[in-house]
Amino acid sequence: MRKHATRRWLAGIGVVGVCVVASAAPAPAAPASPGASPDVVAAAGFATSANNVTLAPAGPDKTVLLRVLGEKLLDSYVITVDYGAIDAFAEVRSPAGLPACTRAGTVLTCLTYQEDAPDLLPLSVHLRAGARVGQEGRIQFTVTTTRSGTSTTASTVLVGEGVDLVAGPAVTLTGGPGATVPVGLSVANRGQETARGVVLLVSAAYGLTPSKRYQNCRYGSKGGLVHHTPNLFACTFDDEIAPGRALRVDGGFGVTVPRDVSAPNVQPGTATWFTAQDWADAQPSYTLDQQGTGGVLRLESTGARLPGGTSRAAQTDVRPTDNETAVELTVTGNQRADLAADEVRITAKVGETVPVKIGYTNRGPASSSNGGRDFYTIVKLTVPKGVTAVKAPKNCLDADIQDEEGGQPGARAYLCYQYDVIHKGGKVALPFSFRIDRAGALTGTVELSNGPVGAKDLDPRNDTAKILVNPASGGQGGDDGSLPITGSPTGLVATVGGLLLVAGIGSYLAARRRRSHFVA
Repeated sequence: MRKHATRRWLAGIGVVGVCVVASAAPAPAAPASPGASPDVVAAAGFATSANNVTLAPAGPDKTVLLRVLGEKLLDSYVITVDYGAIDAFAEVRSPAGLPACTRAGTVLTCLTYQEDAPDLLPLSVHLRAGARVGQEGRIQFTVTTTRSGTSTTASTVLVGEGVDLVAGPAVTLTGGPGATVPVGLSVANRGQETARGVVLLVSAAYGLTPSKRYQNCRYGSKGGLVHHTPNLFACTFDDEIAPGRALRVDGGFGVTVPRDVSAPNVQPGTATWFTAQDWADAQPSYTLDQQGTGGVLRLESTGARLPGGTSRAAQTDVRPTDNETAVELTVTGNQRADLAADEVRITAKVGETVPVKIGYTNRGPASSSNGGRDFYTIVKLTVPKGVTAVKAPKNCLDADIQDEEGGQPGARAYLCYQYDVIHKGGKVALPFSFRIDRAGALTGTVELSNGPVGAKDLDPRNDTAKILVNPASGGQGGDDGSLPITGSPTGLVATVGGLLLVAGIGSYLAARRRRSHFVA
């Protein structure tokens, strides 16, 4: 894959670990849950957002990340950061390697240019000696562009009481399609203060579908947002966890392996514990738009409980790096999908521009792009000679140019990445627009490849189909428009696959607006 594009597509994957994953430090902001948004102000065609942070006197520094919401802006920026409201108890530091910034009192001014990523400016916040629990202030951001106007936003910085949650050990599971498997999760308090209330965030592949949807949990209808995650939900508990004690999730908690999951396979997931305040800071980074309607998920004691503390200050974890439990499901059996490339026939006059759907049909029996070895599907499109692609989806890269963003018109060949789970009978239809530049019968191709490690398609004979433009009688195109793709696609798939296996579940598409149209 191209040098710059590879880094951009895999950057989000690398920060999340085995499966998507949340951490006690907020993930990059994205569409927020209702009622949980950080301060966001839209202006003149663009909006910005900055996450809130809670720090403990004995805890680590936290990062406030200023981002552009929505589509990127190819523009230059003047960013003004006013941190006067927190200067008495916290120090704002700009990380090394960022564009030059100047300070005047408690105002930081930075000049930058956004090439493609939504991140504008990360700032490290460090508590000063003598900072007191309960102190609070706001960092004010003003972003001015040369062509897109001005946007303002703010981040709240709070000094909280330090606690130290620690997650239970890794969980390994085994089950075939259709099996229900219990999942044992636990959390302990290794600190000196009683933890008052915790939140469990589970982020997992398709095979780890929750068996029940509980009243005290919220679920994402579209999965994760830093990277596509079919199963994403957060459960809130009011329990107090005294120092040195541990609680485990109710024994009825488990997953049901979908009947159409690929097998054999390995499906990863992660369970992350937050304090109530840390979750309030992180929640805007996740879209959890559905409330569970079943019973209440509870925590059970694993031993004697000590009396709770009397403090009511907001709490933050002083060691969030040990708050995650890795979950891995080995799916047994033998079940794969048959993906069939769809033939495309176009009849149009020279000079005419027509919409075209490029894609495939899942003929089952398994679903596709459901995780593990079957993480994603690549559609390689070779545009017919004599035809120009004047419009392409964002998840389709020019296969020949090393430093282009997805969705660029005019390429002779495209590599399109599709991560959404497609069930039997489902279709993927990537929206292109073709301009016909030459008369006569013209031919291109659609080719499919599956999985980061080349998972076998059930019937590879139908993985290639033709694009026929004004086909001659008899249905065959006259001019084979097949073109070589520089930078071997086979090597590309292997390289990307290896990185994805290391990084786990993630995807470029979660960070961008999807342009593919999926037909159930």
